[in-house]
Amino acid sequence: MIKNKIEQNVVSTSREQNLAAAKLEQTFPKACLLFRRLEHANDRGTGEHQYNILKEHFNQIEGRALNPYLESIKKLENGIVNNLPLDK
Repeated sequence: MIKNKIEQNVVSTSREQNLAAAKLEQTFPKACLLFRRLEHANDRGTGEHQYNILKEHFNQIEGRALNPYLESIKKLENGIVNNLPLDK
């Protein structure tokens, strides 16, 4: 189907389906691009809230990939010991 000289999806998808498809991408930027294209193909816009959902998903994936040693180094760099901030 063509609307405003732009080809649209013949089969519409929900926002949740588009988010699920975007979460399967390898990187956050690729996921954002796919999500945006899917939403616009369904004649919908995108908002910050949906991108925050994608960002949380990719942050969780990256967090799980860190081993405990690297996680403790990261906390020390941020001034946190035993989940409490260091006094400076």
